[in-house]
Amino acid sequence: MGGVRSPDAPGRPFWLPRPVQTVCDTFQSLLDEQLPGFVEGLYLHGSLGFGEWYDGRSDVDFVAVASRRPDEGEMRSLQALHEQLGEMFPRPSFDGFHCTWADLARSPYHCPDVPCTLGGLWEDEARTDVNPVTWHELARHGVTVRGPRPEDVDIWTDDDVLRGYTGDNIDSYWAGEVAALKRFPAEAAKQEVVAWHVLGVARLHHRLATGELTSKSGAGRHALDVFGGRWRLLLAEALSYRATGERVGALAPEQLAADTVAFCELVIDDARRLAA
Repeated sequence: MGGVRSPDAPGRPFWLPRPVQTVCDTFQSLLDEQLPGFVEGLYLHGSLGFGEWYDGRSDVDFVAVASRRPDEGEMRSLQALHEQLGEMFPRPSFDGFHCTWADLARSPYHCPDVPCTLGGLWEDEARTDVNPVTWHELARHGVTVRGPRPEDVDIWTDDDVLRGYTGDNIDSYWAGEVAALKRFPAEAAKQEVVAWHVLGVARLHHRLATGELTSKSGAGRHALDVFGGRWRLLLAEALSYRATGERVGALAPEQLAADTVAFCELVIDDARRLAA
C-alpha cells in the first residue's frame, strides 16, 4: 500500500486501501508506458475523499487531467489502456473522465463532453460525473495521486450552483427512481436497492440541509439524526449493506420495501422544502 496526499490534511500522508492503490499504480504504469507525459494530474473523489472505502462495494472515482485534448491516436490509446485495466481489475471499477486544467477552472456546465469510462464501458465523448458535485468534491475533499494538490489547482466552485444542482436532482432523478420502486415492490426489498436509494436521498438532503458534502455512510447518520428512530431499522439495513454486504434482517421483505419507499418520499419532500 502506498501513500498519497490528502487536501484535508496537508503535509500528512493519506493511505489508500490496497485495492485502490494497486489499480491506481497500474493505471499510472500503463500511462507512462503508452502515453508518457500525457496525464499530468490524477485525483480521486467520492467517498474515498471522506476516508470511506468498502471492498467489494466501493468503486474508484477518478479525474485524470491533461494539458490538452487527446488527438485521435491518443484517444484510441486511452481507450485500449482502460480496457486493459478493466480486464486486469474488474473490481474495483475504475470510473471517471479525462479533462484539462482549463476545464477544472470553469463551471462543469461549460466543460465539453470528454472521454469517460464507467463500469468498463468507454465513450469518447460523454459526461460521466461532469457536474458541480465532482468539482466541489475535488476542491474540498479530493485525493491526489499525481500532480499538484487540489488546493494548489484552480478548481471552480460555487455553493449556489451546487445547491441548485442538488435541488434539480430531486426531480430529475430521485423522484422518478422512487416512483419506480412503488411499482415494483420486489425490487424495493433488494438489499443493494435499499442502500442505493435510502443513502442516496439522505446524501442529497444532507447537502441541502448543511451546505456540506458527505459520504453515503455520513448521509445515513445524518438521516438518523434528522428523521429519528422511526427509521432506525431501515437505516441499519442500508448502512449494514454499505459496510459489510450483509443484511441485518430485522425487517421482513414486505416491510423493508414499504419502508424504503416511505422513507425516500419523506426525505424527498423535505429536501424540496429545503431547496425552495
